[in-house]
Amino acid sequence: MAIILGFKVYSPFFEISDEEERIDSATYQAIFLGNDQIYFGKLKNIDSQYPILDEVYYIRLEGEGATSGQLVKLGETEPHGPQNQMILNRDHILFWENLRNDSRIVQTIRSLKLNQ
Repeated sequence: MAIILGFKVYSPFFEISDEEERIDSATYQAIFLGNDQIYFGKLKNIDSQYPILDEVYYIRLEGEGATSGQLVKLGETEPHGPQNQMILNRDHILFWENLRNDSRIVQTIRSLKLNQ
């Protein structure tokens, strides 16, 4: 006589959280880190301990005490030559936001991509 037991296996790999559903994949996100750095890009795997940010941009300030700067694509000016992707530590993300398509950052990113 065979006994068959049925059970449900819970796996976080097969479920999407409320936070993951809030990522608007049609636009870019701003990621605010605990060290006052802000990065812009396409966020994914937010529920992981190590979310991924693709198509990464940041603002490089012009001089000490500067209040404005230039939007720079990750990997184009750094001497160590990183790929244009960041793997973030979830513990250092203060918060993130979806950016509007008409935001200055998104418009500048699209302009930079057209000029490549």
